[in-house]
Amino acid sequence: MPSVKQISDWFGARPMVGDAVRAVVLAPLTLANCIELAIQHNPHPMMVALGIAWSLGFLVPLLWRRANPSLACALIVPAHLVQLVAVRGPMLPNFFVPILLYAVAAHGRTRRQGHLWLGIGIVCAGLATVRWSSWLNPGVSEFIALGISFLALTAVVVSSWAMGAFNRERHATVATLRQRAEALELERDRSAQLAAEQERSRIAREMHDIVAHSLSVIVVQADGARYALDQPGTAENRLDLARSALATVGGAAREALRETRTLVGVLRDGDALDTAPQPQLADLDTLVATARASGLPVELRVSGDPAAHPPLSATRQTAAYRIVQESLTNVMKHAGPAAHAWVLLDHRPDQLVVSVRDDGRGSGTGDGHGHGLIGMRERSASFGGELTARDRLDGGFEVIATLPVGSHDPHEEERS
Repeated sequence: MPSVKQISDWFGARPMVGDAVRAVVLAPLTLANCIELAIQHNPHPMMVALGIAWSLGFLVPLLWRRANPSLACALIVPAHLVQLVAVRGPMLPNFFVPILLYAVAAHGRTRRQGHLWLGIGIVCAGLATVRWSSWLNPGVSEFIALGISFLALTAVVVSSWAMGAFNRERHATVATLRQRAEALELERDRSAQLAAEQERSRIAREMHDIVAHSLSVIVVQADGARYALDQPGTAENRLDLARSALATVGGAAREALRETRTLVGVLRDGDALDTAPQPQLADLDTLVATARASGLPVELRVSGDPAAHPPLSATRQTAAYRIVQESLTNVMKHAGPAAHAWVLLDHRPDQLVVSVRDDGRGSGTGDGHGHGLIGMRERSASFGGELTARDRLDGGFEVIATLPVGSHDPHEEERS
């Protein structure tokens, strides 16, 4: 069964259908009123047909109430002119006037149309006042009757038009806010995508040294193996030298393969290669000392035994270093002048947990989607890890990153 919103949306997309239903609902009372007044004016049988035609003059314009309200207002004028000539008092279809004035102010193609029909409505209120004053105010002086009638009818005209104009402005404001929200959402997605692409390019540059080094080792050792086979001596000695060189080639190739797999899907466009050595976990002492020299009290602590898990690859150490570096940078930028920071490296059997926390003022007005956090998430995700950035319950902010180090890491799993 369709919901109320679905029905409303369906009629909203077909305004003439909804207005036709409204006209059909009002038709019986309008027909009865027009035919009755026509017969009272002249009891001739032909007056019934004229009464029906007259009622259609009131009802048919309602079909364009929202589709073309200016046309609807123009079409209903002749029927009201007939009323002013033939009838001394108000009729039921006179209630269609505020309905159409509301529509032309709310749904008219231009605001100028609404202002035009507001003026016409006030003029018609004056004409109706002159025609109906004696009917509306029997026994009251003509001047007072005209004033009261005109004020009452003008109030109806102006209030109905004002409500339509207000509704028009409200819809325009909502539409503008919706467009702004969509634009901001699109801009946010583009910024996040750009930040991710920039971070992938940055990771690719950092990987270059390690991959290039591995390939250099492979080339040198392969040439050495071939050279060893041509050296004098026993065949067993030559084979031992060749086996040693090939073992080194195999190890370097496996390491290069693991590092290369972390770059799958990373695209780089013409960036110059950065061949500077990349920082490792051993460089964290220097990083912490630099942060302290900058005025941020930092404590570095290591828990667990690094030997409890397989040796960390150079890229993992670089990723952990960069996460700590970016986190401390954020502390210095956002935590406030009196903040302290604590860095913890927790070596576990299957992963390295890097946490950086502070006692500053937390995320404040940030939304947790800054480029720095996006970059740290990219680094963790490139090794199958996760990163959590959140406010602490006792104040401050914390970043927790997990970097899997197990030999069966899906991002480093070797093919036989």
